[in-house]
Amino acid sequence: MSDQQSAANSASAAGGNEWMVEGMSNGEIFFASPSLQQRSYGTAGAVRMHEAVSAASVQRMFAKARSQGQEDAVMFGLIPFDTRRPASLTIPARLVQAAIPENQAQSASTHRPAVQARQPVPAPEVYGDMVRKALDLYAEGGVSKIVLSRAMDVELDAPIDYATVLQDLLRRNRHGYTFAIPAWSGEDDPSPPAIMLGASPELLVRREGDRVFINPLAGSIPRHADPAIDQARREGLQVSEKDLREHSYVVSDIVRILREHCEDLEVPDGPSVIGTDALWHLSTFITGRIRHLEMSALELSCALHPTPAICGFPTATAFGHIQELEPFDREYFAGLVGWQRENGDGEWALTLRCAKYDGDRRLRLYAGAGTVAGSDPDSEIRETATKMETFMRAIA
Repeated sequence: MSDQQSAANSASAAGGNEWMVEGMSNGEIFFASPSLQQRSYGTAGAVRMHEAVSAASVQRMFAKARSQGQEDAVMFGLIPFDTRRPASLTIPARLVQAAIPENQAQSASTHRPAVQARQPVPAPEVYGDMVRKALDLYAEGGVSKIVLSRAMDVELDAPIDYATVLQDLLRRNRHGYTFAIPAWSGEDDPSPPAIMLGASPELLVRREGDRVFINPLAGSIPRHADPAIDQARREGLQVSEKDLREHSYVVSDIVRILREHCEDLEVPDGPSVIGTDALWHLSTFITGRIRHLEMSALELSCALHPTPAICGFPTATAFGHIQELEPFDREYFAGLVGWQRENGDGEWALTLRCAKYDGDRRLRLYAGAGTVAGSDPDSEIRETATKMETFMRAIA
């Protein structure tokens, strides 16, 4: 029996009593939602695709998996912010699924690499100027919200340990979507892939039969160590005119699109507040029934993507301004990350609170913030720094 088979059998036998992150290597997959963790073992025999996502391309992948003897295949993937760009989709040959452990995630190793260099992309003051340009656009009319992002290139003194990083992210965002998904550069690429690592707080679509669940987040504020101040911030977010306005753009646009594809929609009258370890968020949990079961979770996600939560409003106008204002390519950041069965059931989250890891010593961290009329550039700089720091605490 191979080491990979032994590890997989041990994970399956654990029955959800532990996190299946030990011994992960580049190209393997981990994805945890609030109720299920999934882990692939090895890369041999995997079915891959590197092209713009479509229903036809996904069907070809599942057909190829069936031809290789996989009868209950699960596809994992990364869809870029710009869906015209190639996606990275993988059906692993060896997959183990288990319940979420009752115990909190504990880092398996105390050793973490040290940061040797950091390079913001762009510099914080340039990002502040981007926000000011967005404020000028709001004054001119035609656009009400633009989500602006920035990145941080980080060089480490040693490779990261996947188990340590993933368990740290799981501990910080247990009710979110924690992932390590390969970003292949081609279907037959023999080289070790880059990996998108992260812990997204935001579900875009979950489909279970004809039931769909959507949970947009928009409007946030950093947490505080003092409980009284933290509670005051939570309560302030719930009545913040700016944040409620930003959130309403997101929900109204999502509901508009959902009405084209779903029925029996249940939309709360207003948002609630949910928290991660670093931020409070305005959240609206929407449910409904999909009209046509031929529409998969990924297809519905692509119909909604990009939402105003990660792009702006109106979406097409904001998308164009992002291309002009941001000095780097988002690639998979603010895209979709998730999994799906051939019957169309699955979960797709937004690729947030994440980094692209080269498999050795370099990472690119990402963060974005929604800006509207009244936004403060310095506040948006702090918010994006807080979001990136969540990931930095996990790796170094």
